Amino acid sequence: MISGRDFSAFWDAPHRPLFLSAFLCALLTVAWWPLGVRLGLPAPAFPTAVLWHVHELIFGFAAAAIGGYLLTALPGWTAQPPLRGTGLKALTLTWVLARIAIAGFEALPFAVPLLLNAAFFLGLSVFLCRQIAAAKAYRKLGLAAAVPALGAGEAVFLTGAAAGDIWGCLALARIILTGLILLMFSAGARAVPAFTRNWLAQQGYSGPPLQGWTRLCFLPQGLLALVVVLTLAGCSGAAHAALIASAVTMLWTMKGWRTCAALRNPLLAAQHMAFLWLPLGALAIGAAGLGFAGYPMAAAVHAITIGAMPGLIMAIAGRAACHATDGTMRAGSGFKAGVVLVWLTAWVRLAVPLFPAHSETLTTAAALLWCAGWLAFVAGFLPALSGPVRRPVLSGRSVGKP
Repeated sequence: MISGRDFSAFWDAPHRPLFLSAFLCALLTVAWWPLGVRLGLPAPAFPTAVLWHVHELIFGFAAAAIGGYLLTALPGWTAQPPLRGTGLKALTLTWVLARIAIAGFEALPFAVPLLLNAAFFLGLSVFLCRQIAAAKAYRKLGLAAAVPALGAGEAVFLTGAAAGDIWGCLALARIILTGLILLMFSAGARAVPAFTRNWLAQQGYSGPPLQGWTRLCFLPQGLLALVVVLTLAGCSGAAHAALIASAVTMLWTMKGWRTCAALRNPLLAAQHMAFLWLPLGALAIGAAGLGFAGYPMAAAVHAITIGAMPGLIMAIAGRAACHATDGTMRAGSGFKAGVVLVWLTAWVRLAVPLFPAHSETLTTAAALLWCAGWLAFVAGFLPALSGPVRRPVLSGRSVGKP
């Protein structure tokens, strides 16, 4: 029961408020549009509901999850205490007020949502960079740089929305999505094989050594960066071809990860299957951009926004609620149900263009599956919100299952 839990240490660890904020944003964004609007709720006061939906999934949901992950990982990089107490409350409150301002965008002066969103990204960036610089952990600045880049993109997005440039905002969102693919690949290509290697070792695995981060990973990173440059230069065809090439190299990176063996562990299965959406999504977007099979771009991006992005957030952030009393990590029923339901959501949503006569039914079904998945996941995450903070937050002891 929630009433019997001790939440006195809720503000002692950034993953608690920020991950919870991200999960609730994912749930409420879709519960409001399209579901709530179809049931009679007023639409968000944004230039179009679609733009609000896109904005909140990228700059609300993903931004809070990225902030929670980076602030949780930061003490391991710098050997400094995590952001907690008043500073964490201020950052979280700024994020919440920014969500309210975006929902009432057209009823407020433009400066209000712009400054509130900028304040979140700026505050997060300053704390990360100061800690990294003080610890001279400069190799981590690449990951931290994602925060001001996302904040700058958000400001441009809002400016375009205020000017009524809907297509420009959607084009910008696709560029930012490529950047998020790069960020997710960079983080996931280190984390997934590391967790897998630990589990295999404790299972007595004696086969070929699992391949982790190798120089080959720099190839998809470079190709994804090239996609952004080519898109900004107006070379759409070349950008989509480079995106397809990046998908192939991402798949090649996974070659030695022992994915089939890892599927026996629900925590690892969630990571591997979510990471697989990155090359599949890049391939789908690239193919759609080149006109292959006539599949629409607007649908193809859901392989990333419903498959890869929430899948990896669930698979990594959800580990905070999977600590067992013996120091191992085990997926609970909420984790399993949430991951499976959101995984099904991606496939149902991607099927919409293939069955145009049933598009509305399939879209509604996907939204219901999404909301059910996040409700189950949030319920399963409640143990991570109360009691003493378990550290390390996202991993168990080196012996036993991760």
